[in-house]
Amino acid sequence: MKKRQLIALLCGMTMTAALAGCGGSESSQPAQTNGAAEKAVDSAEDEKTFHIDLATAYAADAPAGIALAEFVENVAEKSGGTIDISLFTDGTLGSASDNYSSVASGDLDMSMTGLEGLDLYAPEYTFLDCPFLIKSQDHLKALLDSGIGDSLKARYEENGFVTLGWHHRDIRELASNKEVKTPADVNGLKLRLPGMTVYVDTWSDLGVSSTTVAMNELYTALQTKVAEACEGGYEQMDTLKLYEVQEYIAETEHVYEFVGLFINKELYESMSENQRQILNDCAAESLAKADELAVETREEYKQECLDGGMILVDVDREAFRAALEDFLLGLDSDTFYIYHVAAVMVDNLRRLLLGINLSDKAIMDFDFPGVGFPV
Repeated sequence: MKKRQLIALLCGMTMTAALAGCGGSESSQPAQTNGAAEKAVDSAEDEKTFHIDLATAYAADAPAGIALAEFVENVAEKSGGTIDISLFTDGTLGSASDNYSSVASGDLDMSMTGLEGLDLYAPEYTFLDCPFLIKSQDHLKALLDSGIGDSLKARYEENGFVTLGWHHRDIRELASNKEVKTPADVNGLKLRLPGMTVYVDTWSDLGVSSTTVAMNELYTALQTKVAEACEGGYEQMDTLKLYEVQEYIAETEHVYEFVGLFINKELYESMSENQRQILNDCAAESLAKADELAVETREEYKQECLDGGMILVDVDREAFRAALEDFLLGLDSDTFYIYHVAAVMVDNLRRLLLGINLSDKAIMDFDFPGVGFPV
């Protein structure tokens, strides 16, 4: 599909949606006033008490773990003890995929987890985690704060869980025992990847030989050459001491990783309006702290990797983006990630026609060669 055809497709989709009218609904609730907060404490005795399990695969001393511990304390205090949350970190209640399915089914009350949910429950939104597609943290935030983020939350809710908010956890890089500067350098590389389709498809298009290894087996897999390289954030590389088995870090910045704080929908809806507001407010506060900690600690994790002996490699990111052009446009495969971007945007026509917030021009940040998004 050529640029002219793609633009014609997008314009046609926009016109069709325009004729159908502007849809969508606002899911956010008004912030609670101080007076309402006082009333919540006074009325706590009249509310049902909930004992909730919250699980995450992230470490207790990582930004996410620290912020969740604060979240648990704040919720207990502001609810007058009617919402009692037990926090389980470091994967003690299962993997990220396990946590997702358990929260959806109601076997688990809450979880903070990330990438796997798109693959499991919202494959049309996997472009948000597509390597080399999103250009910056600000670009990702603009998209999640737009109708795209609202629609993703609605999609998750259809599958049984409510999104209390997002945490911008890390930026994923490439670690290996050979220098990687250009796309040609990864051809034939045995790269450990998470099992998500969008990861495997994208890197495979660049010629890597992907392998799936559990996180707790990654160090050994790299040590024994089952895998030659891996990708992830500096937090992952440092906490797993991958600097002992990987020589180079290529700062590809190929994925701006975001994760969500989720609660089972039936449980959430069984709470009083006051209790739901407390969860929403405390989540917003704690997730903002998690974001701040992630930014602060990223350089610390990076420096510890360098101190451990890893060598930083300057990467031609635009060369990787250009090498993936045909793949992302679906010109040489059945996968059409750019189409998903357009389809989701059209589903939020009101915001599309406004340029999804003209101040950040989120749509226009998709500037791959051969791609144009009309606003």
